[in-house]
Amino acid sequence: GVTVKSSVASLPTITYANDVAFATGVFPGHHGIIANKWFDRYSLIFHDYGFIKTYRDVDFDFTYPTIYELLHDEYTATILVPVRRGATRNIDNWASAGISWYFGLQKNINHLTTVRFGLISDVANLTGRWPRFILAYYVTPDTVGHMHGTTNGHYADMIIDVDKQVGNICQALEKANLLEKTYITLVSDHGFVNTPNHFDVVSYFRKNLGIETISKMFGKDVPFERRIKYFAKARAVIIISGKRFCSIHLRAGKHWWERPTLREINNFVQKFSTIRDKDKATIGKIPLPESLAAQEAVELLVIRAGDNSIILGNKTGLGKIDRITRDGKKLYRYGVIKGSDPLGYSTVAQAAVLMDGRYHDAETWLKASINTAHPDCVVQLIELSDSPRSGDIMLFARDGWDFDSSSHPSNRGGHGGILRHEIIVPWIWAGPGIPAGKTISVARTVDLMPTMLDLLGRADLLKDGLDGTSIADKLKHADELSNSRKVHKIRTYATKK
Repeated sequence: GVTVKSSVASLPTITYANDVAFATGVFPGHHGIIANKWFDRYSLIFHDYGFIKTYRDVDFDFTYPTIYELLHDEYTATILVPVRRGATRNIDNWASAGISWYFGLQKNINHLTTVRFGLISDVANLTGRWPRFILAYYVTPDTVGHMHGTTNGHYADMIIDVDKQVGNICQALEKANLLEKTYITLVSDHGFVNTPNHFDVVSYFRKNLGIETISKMFGKDVPFERRIKYFAKARAVIIISGKRFCSIHLRAGKHWWERPTLREINNFVQKFSTIRDKDKATIGKIPLPESLAAQEAVELLVIRAGDNSIILGNKTGLGKIDRITRDGKKLYRYGVIKGSDPLGYSTVAQAAVLMDGRYHDAETWLKASINTAHPDCVVQLIELSDSPRSGDIMLFARDGWDFDSSSHPSNRGGHGGILRHEIIVPWIWAGPGIPAGKTISVARTVDLMPTMLDLLGRADLLKDGLDGTSIADKLKHADELSNSRKVHKIRTYATKK
């Protein structure tokens, strides 16, 4: 089929944020599921999808329609996917996959996902209907990546096994005379980073800065009065997700629903630290963002500076992103305000040209930044800040680091940051009218939903306000892929399996 040479995941590079983006066609900053954990300063709910009893709650926490809801008159199905609101049939593998996960039988979990296509086939034979759309999730590379990192055989073994499972599915479709009639897309929600080094942000706030902090789930099924009382104990709520993304919410006034100003963020430690006066005078001299940016673990710090502005920085410099809307179209400006460029765009000619003090559209920024160390960050970082669940300060980890405690040495890998190998993910399309052995240069994975509806002849269902756009036409008119031998090997391998 067609390979997207540089496919860009949504920020932050975390599973639930991207899963909902796949299903809705909008960025995390707009659908509101900004990570696997989030804090809503207006409802005073700290939610975490990382438990058996909560992993399916996500369907109740966003309002944008899913592809399944748009295809409500069609038969649709999901397999081991937590985001499935509106799907006709949901297959969880809850008990069988849970047992396999508990005993570390990762390949068995992959196998269970694949054989559930057989269950869909059995139902189709009974009802006379094959699903119009199926989404299946292979979770094991993520599980193994966190446990072992990516540089040993365990991670590669899971990738190879998923490849085998995809081959089995294609072979079964071919046997049923469905392969040539079916659109297939293979995509990942994020990349992975080895994390031998740890910086415990929560401990830093409590011990080094003297800020009363909450960092655990609370409030989902608790009366609002209790939530007010519980969160009133703290001045900061800190959420670590994917190990490498940190969202910091600050209470500078009486109520959490009053977002702090930039000045209040800078003076936060000086005003609210509980450390004794002598030491407080020392640490209070350094603005909170500056003290965080100076940490070795921090690749980038983002501060919300208003509805249409964010400040970003690290230990080398500060930059600013501004956004305007002109004739119904969003435009973005990025420039350095102190020191060196924290995104590194000024060192890449194609991106540096856009740092001219003028506003440019999202597509222009995407193409110009695709070969930088931090692709698409000008657009996606400010869109992420739109969510009321995004922190007043957001931290993204450096290569080799996470924001988890060093007391968890079993965690050797993570994601959620803005490094190139977290953002650029594999994405392949095949099906009727899509030529084999070709490529397109760039796309955002948030384009998945509108593209699939377009390919299915249901572009009439697409509404205004989506961040994703259909790339169906690009797929059908893709340029030649130079490495045709590689594609041939993959296709032969799948056929053998």
